[in-house]
Amino acid sequence: MSPWIIIVILGACAIAYAFIMPRKDKVQQPSHQLVQEMESTLEHYMTEIEQDNDALIQRVAELKGEATAADHRMQSQLQELQQRLDQLEQQKVKTTELSTAENIMGQRSEGLQAQSLMDSVRVETNQQIASASKLQDNPQQEEDQKGESIKDRYTELFRLHDEGKSMDAISRQTGIQLGEVQLILQLAEREES
Repeated sequence: MSPWIIIVILGACAIAYAFIMPRKDKVQQPSHQLVQEMESTLEHYMTEIEQDNDALIQRVAELKGEATAADHRMQSQLQELQQRLDQLEQQKVKTTELSTAENIMGQRSEGLQAQSLMDSVRVETNQQIASASKLQDNPQQEEDQKGESIKDRYTELFRLHDEGKSMDAISRQTGIQLGEVQLILQLAEREES
């Protein structure tokens, strides 16, 4: 309720009280004294209302200061979180770049493994060609070579394969590169068919 409405209500109550009071009091007290008492009462109430208003204004100012401080704290926290987010994004980019570099290095090493496999296949092929040319010179050795299959040369590899081991496990246990293991298994399939 507005303070001025309270003043008006109090004034109306005071006037009503003055009319209700018995007439003999009115005769005893001059009307001038009654008006002064009403004025002092109203002034007293107005003073109290002003004090209440001042207290409310002060409290509103305090709340505004608290809200401003809270806003500053939230702004600083928001800035800190933004900086942390930027740092995490930079770390993510670095991690992605590192993993990409590792993938490239892995692909290069796989390429090198494939190259070494090709080299070993070439060497083995050259050896087989050389032995074939020697066998042509010596027919007895040719019959011995024909009897030896690829499974006889790589018994450990085929034993592990028959046990159901993966090509990676076979490669690790035998020390033969993965591509070479795959090639040997394919050659054995061709030899059997």
